[in-house]
Amino acid sequence: MTPAIDRRSALAELLKFALPIILGQVGLMLIGTGDMIIAGRYSRECLAAIGLAIAISNPIQISLLGMQFSISPLLAQKRGNGEPIGPYFWTVVVYSLLISTVSFVLTFLSYKLVPLLGYGANLDRIIQEYLIITSFSSLGLCLYQGMKEFLQSQERTMAANAVALSCAALNVPLNFVLVFGAYAFPRLEEAGLAWSSLIVRLIMGLALFLAARSWWSGPRKIDWGFMGELWKLGAPISMSLFFEILAFCSVTLFVGKFAEVQIAANNLALNLGSLAFMVPLSISAAVSVKVGHAYGERNRSAIIRYAQVSLFASFIFTLAMGSVFYLIPHPILALYTNDLLVLEWAKKLLFWVACFQLFDGAQVTISGILRGLSITRAASISIFIGYWIIGIPLGYYLGFYGGFEAQGFWIGLATSLAVVALMLGTVLRRKLTALRFDGAP
Repeated sequence: MTPAIDRRSALAELLKFALPIILGQVGLMLIGTGDMIIAGRYSRECLAAIGLAIAISNPIQISLLGMQFSISPLLAQKRGNGEPIGPYFWTVVVYSLLISTVSFVLTFLSYKLVPLLGYGANLDRIIQEYLIITSFSSLGLCLYQGMKEFLQSQERTMAANAVALSCAALNVPLNFVLVFGAYAFPRLEEAGLAWSSLIVRLIMGLALFLAARSWWSGPRKIDWGFMGELWKLGAPISMSLFFEILAFCSVTLFVGKFAEVQIAANNLALNLGSLAFMVPLSISAAVSVKVGHAYGERNRSAIIRYAQVSLFASFIFTLAMGSVFYLIPHPILALYTNDLLVLEWAKKLLFWVACFQLFDGAQVTISGILRGLSITRAASISIFIGYWIIGIPLGYYLGFYGGFEAQGFWIGLATSLAVVALMLGTVLRRKLTALRFDGAP
């Protein structure tokens, strides 16, 4: 059993673990950022279409990745109990492949929804092409996430981060040569963005699987009982992600009913907000493992310390990012496009992104703490209420009837995040107050 830990030591341990995860998550997000930058340089129409395509695919692909977010906290709990986790490697591989199959089928079939949304023939063509091609990337994406979670449960993050950052660096030039046909590559135009995503994600999955080859020689038996545990804990996480991502993506789809300028501006605001979100998301991933390990050891004081310092770290970062988005939006947005109309609208939307930074960081960090304690249903309920009972209806009213247009939906999102953070904070406080282990510190 680990002794009690003070706040300074807990913060140092958490940041030491979280910083490499942050680098890896930012690397993953930069892949999408690279897509947006090249799309924005190609045309306003391309930028709008790719944003809409991502709005359709992300609720499927990312929420299904949530099924794999249960891997690291559950394995960390087993480590805390003194159980070896090597025998679970191939179970994690098979579980990841099963998730990837579902992800592929649903993403591929989603192209049939596009004509029903009525964005026009040319936008529909670009969106459908992107969805069909990137659906095949589900294998690489899910294999990468499964291997990342397995290694992360042992606080090993170097390989996953190196792969993510290397692929982020590869993605931008690959996008460029495939879209514009540079250096003897075929000019694929908008489809080049999809082919680049497919290639990069397959490389990511295979590279991390090779990096975990020291575990290949372990028992090949599939532990279906453990897979059931992963499903039981992962299903509410997946639902939480689905409700949350669908909320953000539905905003993109609703904004698609306005002018192309607002669609493109919305995509830039969403990309920057998502990029900033990677840091508290990484802190959430790190604290879920730390809390999971402490929970397995029945160490109440360590659980509380890690919860406190993770919320502190998330608060400091999101306060800084909110200030940056509020004070200097133009230089940041100008990296994506030089279209003045898009920039003006994007600055309006980025203001609301700045407003909800603190709430966004708090809710995802608390979700990670609760995940380490094997509590996931509360997050899915809170997110459903916050977004779908309050935020999205409010945004719809403000956007279509209140005259705010795209801004109205972002006001709704800011309100949603405040409600979710408050609800989850209440759940966490009650859980920590009631948490007791006989004879534990």
